Amino acid sequence: MKKGLLSLFVLALLAGCANRPKEPVVDVDIADIVAAIKEEYKDDYAPSLEYDETHMVERLQIETSWVEEFFGEGPMFTMSSDEVIVIKATEGNVDKVFAAMEEYQRFLKEESFQYPMNMPRVQNAMLVSNGNYVAFIMTGKHFEYPNDGSDFDEKDEIDFIKAQFQRGVDVFNSFFE
Repeated sequence: MKKGLLSLFVLALLAGCANRPKEPVVDVDIADIVAAIKEEYKDDYAPSLEYDETHMVERLQIETSWVEEFFGEGPMFTMSSDEVIVIKATEGNVDKVFAAMEEYQRFLKEESFQYPMNMPRVQNAMLVSNGNYVAFIMTGKHFEYPNDGSDFDEKDEIDFIKAQFQRGVDVFNSFFE
């Protein structure tokens, strides 16, 4: 009887483990991700100022111990809002990095000074993660407003911006497929 129960327990345990999805461990150099994002956008990639560790710690509120690799570029002048940040978190710290980036995104939307023309871009920036990697994408071709004085549909502008940012998200995600 004891052997039967033990065998049943072991089978149940093994069956439970077999059905659990396994997330593959992916180790990607973020320089490869960034190069692919820049290649995707080509001339539509506008960030021009490279961020350093001080920016990461002071502006993004991300501790150096949370990060294995960091890349960030943003606008050199406040007239632009374009920004790309890619981070590989150290083991066990991706949630902290993601939370800090969510807070940064909230800050951009609610507290930072933004020119009105940039608000739709800031409001629709994309923050994604996969494994130990986090990406913040806010770059791409700018929506062209009618220059003949005619009205335009704001929904078309938002859809256009989202599609532009999604290009970078798709490239980022392609490294983890």
